Amino acid sequence: MPTDPLARGAAIDYLRRIGTSGGSGPDVPAAVHRTFREQTGMSFSRWRYAARMRIARDMLAGFAKPSAVARRLGYAHLPTFSSAFTRFHGLSPRDYQERETRRP
Repeated sequence: MPTDPLARGAAIDYLRRIGTSGGSGPDVPAAVHRTFREQTGMSFSRWRYAARMRIARDMLAGFAKPSAVARRLGYAHLPTFSSAFTRFHGLSPRDYQERETRRP
């Protein structure tokens, strides 16, 4: 999370809107985009993608069904979510969940 108040506010606003019809949120000023890159090493859009994939990971570890996770994060189609998750984590949602359930 960035420490700059405007950038942090944009991040929190985005997190609150995930999975809603306003999920992408309003446009953010260029200064916020610059601050995100400076403080997180990622563009705002990359940070949003990473945030969604981390939330997905946590939900899957909590035994949520992949289809429910996809819907909650605003993906209209499970295969689209599955592809994004696999690209980010290197495992499919189901493989990740199976690996997590085997841990003691």
